[in-house]
Amino acid sequence: MTHKIRMLLYSNGSGVGSQALALGTRIAKVLAEAVDIIALASSPERKEVSGEEIEATAADLRASGVSVTIYRRPGTMDKQLLDQADAKEYDLIVIGSRGRRGIRRLLAGSRACNILGGATTSVLVVKGPEREEIDEILACSAAGPASEETILFAARLANALHASVTLLHVMSQVALQESAKGADLEAGAEELIEGDAREGAHLEGMLEILRDEGVEAHAVVRHGLVVDEIVAESKEGHFDMLVIGAHTTPDIAGLLSSDLSQQIMLAANRPILIVQQD
Repeated sequence: MTHKIRMLLYSNGSGVGSQALALGTRIAKVLAEAVDIIALASSPERKEVSGEEIEATAADLRASGVSVTIYRRPGTMDKQLLDQADAKEYDLIVIGSRGRRGIRRLLAGSRACNILGGATTSVLVVKGPEREEIDEILACSAAGPASEETILFAARLANALHASVTLLHVMSQVALQESAKGADLEAGAEELIEGDAREGAHLEGMLEILRDEGVEAHAVVRHGLVVDEIVAESKEGHFDMLVIGAHTTPDIAGLLSSDLSQQIMLAANRPILIVQQD
């Protein structure tokens, strides 16, 4: 992804919508050549807030040399954004989602899940407490070639936000190949990289991608269930954003969890970028 990207943003006059628009604008000013913004406010009060936000955002982006097109349409966020994404090719859609617990979390996340399930492009879901800065990004990598695109996107995002990256790989307790050593299933990142493990070579390659892009990066390895370990690492490390691939690799983990990205999105209480694989 060496070219400037095309992004799709929205404003509906809500707090979470404003949060998503603000973060999307920060990214667009560095990475985008063109941005489309959809006005989706329903009430007169929100339309007024949305209109002011969109005009200010458009002026800010145009001052940075970004082309901006504004669309004003009625309808729900998920339907309008998916319809627009079908009409044009985008590299990134930025949406907001309320972070809640239990059944309220599932209901609040349903629109975000609809967009994740229907979009064929990468989606940044902005949720959790508003963050003045995005300083530390947790980028999650599976041991396969599909992760290269995810990590490259994470590198460019980190550059745009002046953030460092921690590369996370979660190892299953089940060996994925007959030649896997028992010790590798409990090893840390440095041990895997220094040894001849497949995962170590993968981590070294992903770190090279990040560092070639000028990003400060290091790797960590956790052992256990993918969703649990990713969410735990994001909280324990106090990361400002997660980056994951839209699909798991075609291994045992992939067969067990086809909606991995949605599970992580619902569980994580911070912005999360889900990178679509070509």
